[in-house]
Amino acid sequence: MRQVSSTPGRTQCDSKVGRLIHIPVIGALHQRQLLFPLVVALVVLGVLLQGVLESDRPVEASGEDESPSALVVVRRPDAARRPNLEKTPLTYFDDYWGQLRARVENRVVLVGPAATPAVVVMPGLALSSAAAGEAVLAELERARLVRAPESAAALERRDAGLTDDRSGDGEPPDDGDATPADEPETPVATVRPHGLIAVDRDRGLSLFEVDPSRYEAFQLVPPAAVPSGAYIGAVTRDRTGRAVINVGHLVAARAEERAAGDPSLAVSMSLSGPGATAVVNLDGELIGMAVARGDAGQAPYLFSSSVIRRMVADLQEQRPCRALVVAALDPAALDLLGLSNGLLIEHVRQDAFYPEPSLQPGDVILEWDGQAVTTVEDFDVRSTALEPGALVRYRILRGRRRMTGGTILPDDDCRPVADPAVRLERYGLALRWSATGPTTEGAWRVAATASGGVAATAGLEPGDLLLAVDGRPVEDPDDRGLFERLEQRGGSALFTVRRADQVRMLALIPGE
Repeated sequence: MRQVSSTPGRTQCDSKVGRLIHIPVIGALHQRQLLFPLVVALVVLGVLLQGVLESDRPVEASGEDESPSALVVVRRPDAARRPNLEKTPLTYFDDYWGQLRARVENRVVLVGPAATPAVVVMPGLALSSAAAGEAVLAELERARLVRAPESAAALERRDAGLTDDRSGDGEPPDDGDATPADEPETPVATVRPHGLIAVDRDRGLSLFEVDPSRYEAFQLVPPAAVPSGAYIGAVTRDRTGRAVINVGHLVAARAEERAAGDPSLAVSMSLSGPGATAVVNLDGELIGMAVARGDAGQAPYLFSSSVIRRMVADLQEQRPCRALVVAALDPAALDLLGLSNGLLIEHVRQDAFYPEPSLQPGDVILEWDGQAVTTVEDFDVRSTALEPGALVRYRILRGRRRMTGGTILPDDDCRPVADPAVRLERYGLALRWSATGPTTEGAWRVAATASGGVAATAGLEPGDLLLAVDGRPVEDPDDRGLFERLEQRGGSALFTVRRADQVRMLALIPGE
């Protein structure tokens, strides 16, 4: 017989293993073939616990070619992770989201005068909140109400009853290459600044045009392509303009909005950034978008990619907002009504007028702004030429009764104008009677100030509540005459205003 010998080291190892197996708990696990899986599970658990115990700050992910301002904070839904030299599964997880942020952050841009985040959803087109578009409209309103301060010579000519194109001796001034008086003026461009295309207040959206050569558009994927419960990221920019990504899960996505206010996308994550936030899958494709509401305490609007496509198409049409929609009457209808001219009012947008419109659908407009109406085109041209907030007189036929009245025109975006503003051009200031004030009757407020004008230099700001002028209280709409006399007289004036809960007295001194 052949005798098999064993080494002393192996004999000692087998002896130690044998003694361990004789321990009741270990022996039972060994018999059921559970000992090795248990050891592996304990090793993995130890690695995970090491990453959890050492996590005390958020990850800052940036590329080697990025500037310090491009740093991004990657936030986890539960606890923030910090990088370390030992690559645990958790740090690999954070690194992945940091890399995803770096790939898509150029598709979230800042738009408008307030630098609001917007998502580039299609080539050259970005969606943001309605507040971003309203900021552009407010800037246009300020430019319409106030102008750059006039020179002292221009004011003297105006006070003397002279036109701006004549000097004191009644002869045209020598302006060198100035445009001749009979040459028509160059029409003012109607394109809105900052690339604003349209504002949809009902959905809380605004559409902007962006440079497609600088900003790449997201690729939109249908909601059905992403399973419920999948990881997703929310990419936006914080108040400083830095790109930020939050991590969460998709709960549900629907292709259509079921009802007003019912979101087409549901997620499990924090969405508290300003403007618009892109919701992307693991490949950086856009599955939806969150849009901040005007009120700070409200949850954002959530839209799936399918809804986004339809909304962009609607906003691109740029249908002009018409507070009054009129149509021509057949000659036979005019004969039966005993009229030689008139237009039928088909629709009146109630929320565009303040107070409620005195015109009704079904009325026949006979005269508009003191002139007879004949065609729809003529009515639209004359209405567009009128200034928002102007009181327009009309004459209508309602049933068999002829009636006269007046209405205050809304602005170009169908926003109601409570009362036409008072312009104080000497001071670079516009005031408007507001229905909201310290009393139920209302109050005068600063509507706009010209940049570099007397009012802005003195410290007046839009929204300030005017309490008194030169010590005389102003608390009635009839005080409009006081402001008009102040504009004619010129000279220094002392304005007492309330801003928030503080009262201030500001001296307006033209020429300084």
